Amino acid sequence: MALVLAGPLLLFNPWFVSFEQARNDVPARLGTTQTEADRVTGAILCDLLLGCDDFAESLRRSPSSATPPLLTDAERSHMRDVAHLVRVLWLALLVAVALVVAGLIVLRQQPRRIGAILLWTSGSVAVAAIVVGGFFAIAFDQAFLLFHRLLFPQGNYLFAPDSNLLRLFPEGFWFESALVAGLLIVVCALAVTLVGWRLLRR
Repeated sequence: MALVLAGPLLLFNPWFVSFEQARNDVPARLGTTQTEADRVTGAILCDLLLGCDDFAESLRRSPSSATPPLLTDAERSHMRDVAHLVRVLWLALLVAVALVVAGLIVLRQQPRRIGAILLWTSGSVAVAAIVVGGFFAIAFDQAFLLFHRLLFPQGNYLFAPDSNLLRLFPEGFWFESALVAGLLIVVCALAVTLVGWRLLRR
């Protein structure tokens, strides 16, 4: 669980998101600057992870102009569901890490057993990540839709092409982020596999 969740969750940071948004022309899609897109996205990430606000951020067209929230009520509803999921996954990651640490303490006198567990667990995760990553790379639209159907059965994730939420996080953003997340899982799993192999040889 820790291997599966750590890499993807760490992508929820303003530096990676800003980089991907710049690559996918998000400021142009919104008719604003990269700095303003970064400001709004940073606030949304704060809402997502820490509940700072209720996704009511607005783009500043000028210092004196008041603008409505960037996201509609429907988009904000979906983002609340996303925030709930992300926080549950972070909690699951913390629990998984605690269980791993506890297991290592209990088995500290049995390095070969630890090695075997690490080897087979991480190897299985790496294979599964490669298979799922291949599915996302070949059939991204279908995989992305399936992902949303499974995690958001309430169905509030479909928006019109002119949706600001889709402009802020376009398909290219999610495609590249999914590939990076899969790569992080595979790299971490292979590193743990190497550690397990070395412990098993003791």
